Amino acid sequence: MKRTTVSGLIFANADDGKLKKLTANRSMASVPFGARYRMIDFTLSNLVNAGVNSVGIVTKENYRSLMDHVGSGVYWDLDRKNGGLYIIPPYSKKGIKKYTGSISGLNAAMDFIDRCGSEYIVLCSPHAIANIDISAALDFHKEKNADVTVIYKNDYPPQESYEKIILSLDGEQKITKMTFTAGKEKVPFGIGVTIIGRKLLMKLIDEAVDGDLVNFTRDVISKKLKTLNVYGFEHTEFIAVMDNTHTYYQASMALLNRDVRKQLFNPERPIFTKVRDSMPTRYGTKADVTDSIIGDDCVIDGTVKNSIIFRGVKIEKGAVVENCILMQETKVGENAELNNVIADKNTVIGAKMVLKGTEQRHCFVEKNQVL
Repeated sequence: MKRTTVSGLIFANADDGKLKKLTANRSMASVPFGARYRMIDFTLSNLVNAGVNSVGIVTKENYRSLMDHVGSGVYWDLDRKNGGLYIIPPYSKKGIKKYTGSISGLNAAMDFIDRCGSEYIVLCSPHAIANIDISAALDFHKEKNADVTVIYKNDYPPQESYEKIILSLDGEQKITKMTFTAGKEKVPFGIGVTIIGRKLLMKLIDEAVDGDLVNFTRDVISKKLKTLNVYGFEHTEFIAVMDNTHTYYQASMALLNRDVRKQLFNPERPIFTKVRDSMPTRYGTKADVTDSIIGDDCVIDGTVKNSIIFRGVKIEKGAVVENCILMQETKVGENAELNNVIADKNTVIGAKMVLKGTEQRHCFVEKNQVL
């Protein structure tokens, strides 16, 4: 695959409303994950690992932290003269109203799509955590002479996602039907990554805008299955689709499984993120840490079990943290007790404080909150 033949387009705010607490002040793309990453890291890495060197990020709102994280794209090798990383802000095209669906988002990105000059565009949502072999999907797309290829997973579909894309496929992997309601059985469902020819995409966007359509997959692609060659490419490894806070918690805890980590952090397709020069984590003489992932620059003097601890977290003596996700710069006071807690960035949990959630209903501490 030639590096100049493919560009990527990421919808930063896709499914924001499903992680309301975590996306109150940030986009879905910049939600922290896995002790050091943001969700967009996986999407960007999937693209650059396939040789994509021109990526546009379509924003809608709350994108300051996203811009701070991705910067010029240097950590993904996207700081370049030809191609590179482009932030596409809302209202970037004259006459566009604040968009409510993927078609208006695509319309806002038309200048990027036109100017990139690539043969193919990979449309991505950052709401799924996966290490996807996009190179293999592109090879499949060309081999089938497909107009559109939807990457899918055969598993239990997300129940609360705004865009549940359930696929029916024939023996050649051609999609014969798309539906948008899901039961609780295993089915092939789209994971938010679609490959399409650039010229075809531009034509379909123009038609959709003229027709006042809203959703690109539901209102356009699903209606053209008889006139376009639309195929499905199966992703067979680990994936977690974030459609509520509970699935975010489950996906985070899945990282404690070694087999999941091997699939997600494949050294042949590495996951890149913004590098921060910080000190190693320091453990006190009374520290007790088991079955946990600990980021850099933490100070651990208490007990940590079965938890995800981000960079710069401080856990004082006598504190017990179990089954928790503590984001960057969280401070836990002496003799505090936390179980099934998700704490956003820069929170302070005072000495002797007791916070307990359940496996189904987690206790959430908002960003910058002091308890």
